[in-house]
Amino acid sequence: MTHEPFHRGNVVWHPAPFKAPPKERPFLVLSDSKHPFHGSEYAVVGLTRTNRPPAIELGPSDWRLGDPGTDSYASPWYVFTIKHADIKRPKGALTSAAIDRVATAVSSMLGVPEASE
Repeated sequence: MTHEPFHRGNVVWHPAPFKAPPKERPFLVLSDSKHPFHGSEYAVVGLTRTNRPPAIELGPSDWRLGDPGTDSYASPWYVFTIKHADIKRPKGALTSAAIDRVATAVSSMLGVPEASE
């Protein structure tokens, strides 16, 4: 495992907190270096292979690095913080456009009003 900080858009394997026994799942890092504990904690959303609307579909062209192996979906309601020390390994990274789609969906679920044009 790397000691270098992960960045916004990185996808990492981390134990899923609601699975027993703990199973790993991929998580998309949404926080950036402005997060107060960047490098030791990250705000993330869970990724899954199951399409549960209003999940955000992530196709092969949404991956900047890595190979998803199959279609995956970001779950904008599955938001929390993970610790760097608990990350098992990196999986890849998404494109800026894919990150923005997921972040927009998360913000709308948290009640953040859309910016006026």
